[in-house]
Amino acid sequence: MKKLWLALALILSCMALLPTEAQATAWEAKTMRASLSAREVERPLILGKGWLELSLEAQVKSTDQYWGPQGEKLEWDYAEWLYTKETVRVRYGVLRRGELSWEVPVHYLRLQNENLGTNTKGLYWGDPRFSFTFEPFRTQVPLTSVVVKAEMKAPMGNESPGSYIAGPSTFQRFITTTGTPDLTLSARGKRQFGVFATEAGIGYMYRFSGIAQYLLETTNNQLNGRLKPGNQVLMDASGTVQFGPVAIQGGLWYRRWGTVDAGTTSSGLLPNGNLEPIVGSDGSSFGLDVTAIGHVIRGIDVVAAANIPLTGEDLMFFPIEDLHPTRGVTYTARLEFRF
Repeated sequence: MKKLWLALALILSCMALLPTEAQATAWEAKTMRASLSAREVERPLILGKGWLELSLEAQVKSTDQYWGPQGEKLEWDYAEWLYTKETVRVRYGVLRRGELSWEVPVHYLRLQNENLGTNTKGLYWGDPRFSFTFEPFRTQVPLTSVVVKAEMKAPMGNESPGSYIAGPSTFQRFITTTGTPDLTLSARGKRQFGVFATEAGIGYMYRFSGIAQYLLETTNNQLNGRLKPGNQVLMDASGTVQFGPVAIQGGLWYRRWGTVDAGTTSSGLLPNGNLEPIVGSDGSSFGLDVTAIGHVIRGIDVVAAANIPLTGEDLMFFPIEDLHPTRGVTYTARLEFRF
């Protein structure tokens, strides 16, 4: 009889330790990954908590065109510029409303000129970026997602064009960085309307000054000069329509940047006191984005895109694409894996 009572007591004790329905719901919300829609129009602007996304991206721009001093469309007679960017990007839903991301790019560049016999090419590191995105507001069915984002760019790309001993014509290396860090603060919103969705964003990029190896200071014999790229205002708006497992996006983008300052480093806490503006280095660009997203399975997407500039600025800092992008269509292919 004692053994029967003991067995009954053990059973009741185990039942008391089992979670109730309310407890199970709370447990699941804290430990399981957030849901992920199979359709682009239903996805918020951040990854859900617990999701990890790895993307492999390639961008290619091959052009023999450039923007003139007045923004006119011109063509080189014999030259052709190839600009590529290969990026590994990781995103992780670290919080229910927060996402961390970082990316590391490399560049393969080539400049050819049949008339001069030029065929300069090379593979270089680019500037990595780190960001945190927070979603203060979201609704479901239909989706509304509003996020704010802080992103930091570290200057780790190549900033040395090579030896200057025999003159500038001996340069054999391409510059893939401004040599200065950037801090970008932005906000973005997305709203779903059935199989349609609209999206818009605005951001401000503050560009810090720094010693740039490609900038030579000859007046005061300080060798390397200090450069401060112009701050930028970035805006874009787009629409998306979903056709089964395929989503098509189209949108407009606008970028406005301030004047680039250059000079020597000043003494004291503020090193920009001696910098002077470079006339004509400010400007703006405007264009179109067209994107197709294919959902292979819930955790794999294939993305193809084209960035088409309609207006731009002249090549004062060619070939530093991060200061004045060359005229030409940029094609993008990307694979996204989510775990």
